[in-house]
Amino acid sequence: MNASNRAVILFLWAALYFCSGYVSHQLNGPFYATGYIWLPAGVTTAAFMLRPMPRWLPVGLAFFAAQLLLGWVEGRDTLRLVLFSLDEIGFAALGVALVRRAQFSLEGLVFVRALLIAGVASSAASAAVGAAWFLLLQDVPFWRTWRVWAAADLVGVLIVLPVLAGWSRFRAARSGGMSRADFLSGLGAFAALALTAFFIFDHRILLPVQSGVAFALTYIPLFLAAVVTLLWGGRGGSVAVAILALFVLYNTSQGDGPFAERSLNHGRSLLEAQLYLAVAALLTLLISTLRTSREQLLAQSARSQNDVKLALAASAQLVYCLDPRSGTLRWSGDLAGLLGVREDAFRNLDDVLAHVHDDDRAQVRGRWLRESDGEQRTDMLFKLMLPAGGSTLVLDMSGPLLDGDESVAVIAGAWRLQPADVLEERDAA
Repeated sequence: MNASNRAVILFLWAALYFCSGYVSHQLNGPFYATGYIWLPAGVTTAAFMLRPMPRWLPVGLAFFAAQLLLGWVEGRDTLRLVLFSLDEIGFAALGVALVRRAQFSLEGLVFVRALLIAGVASSAASAAVGAAWFLLLQDVPFWRTWRVWAAADLVGVLIVLPVLAGWSRFRAARSGGMSRADFLSGLGAFAALALTAFFIFDHRILLPVQSGVAFALTYIPLFLAAVVTLLWGGRGGSVAVAILALFVLYNTSQGDGPFAERSLNHGRSLLEAQLYLAVAALLTLLISTLRTSREQLLAQSARSQNDVKLALAASAQLVYCLDPRSGTLRWSGDLAGLLGVREDAFRNLDDVLAHVHDDDRAQVRGRWLRESDGEQRTDMLFKLMLPAGGSTLVLDMSGPLLDGDESVAVIAGAWRLQPADVLEERDAA
């Protein structure tokens, strides 16, 4: 990456920090010690998690410059801004450094654990320093300031970081991806989330309802955010939570919505809204984690099955499991390509034995249905009649797997098709 690209990236991080900070201050309204909303906490934590450690210093300086510019635009005290910037940015870096000691991924439970460790550690530490500063210089109660500061930082991390982390890994897919039905269903759920959040948190639109009913309706967007996450994955879920946060924070800051109605204190209503959004963010994170883990397991299983099928086809082999009680068989391999039969045509023991040559049928039946006597079974050759009218020689390599009571639970084995000259030699003999 050349110097110009790095400069552009630093500018974008600084611009994102400045814009999210300006929005946070506008939503907070006038405050004395600390605001209830601070979205730049998620920006700083995301930048340190996504950037390599040797490039942290330029990013931190860019955030510091953005914070000073934000303070200058809003006419705030310079010394307080400098201390505030060092506190917030420094502890965000330290929090991420804690989780960088161990390898972490941007997917799965490892990412959730890293996010929570970094978010909780940085928010708690920065809030403690900030609250101590206000206590010593302005005699503001420590625990009240610490509680609000820590909650604002942590919720900022939970809302903003998953969006930036998820979309930083986005690559446009040429083919595949989600199905059309999932995309349309997710789009419907996303639109329903936006509409319900708009109507529930803007009481100028919502029909008059009791305060308790209005508060109970806030669970609907949580459900829809979960649906979006299930259908669209972590990226869609993080965007859904971000959209929900905009509706909730804006309307609550304007004194509207269920949280504002339940509390006459402006700060307390914002704090309750923050907790609501924290639950929404954690819910979508956990659903996204479980969905991603399941998709990874399914993809790994599909790759393994495909590898086995390719290996069996290349070596002219088939693998089966026979249930001696029901007589059903499960096959792995290319039955149609090797034998010219469909898998459902070889689904039970009688169907298979019907294709075995008359001279070998009794021997094959006895081999499969014989109770285990502890002996080591040798491989067996037999002649298989093909549907097209031909025949082939099969080497059966199988043995019983026993239950706890020493009875045969399943017979597992493999067929290896023999070359045509071996069949000719056997017929000649």
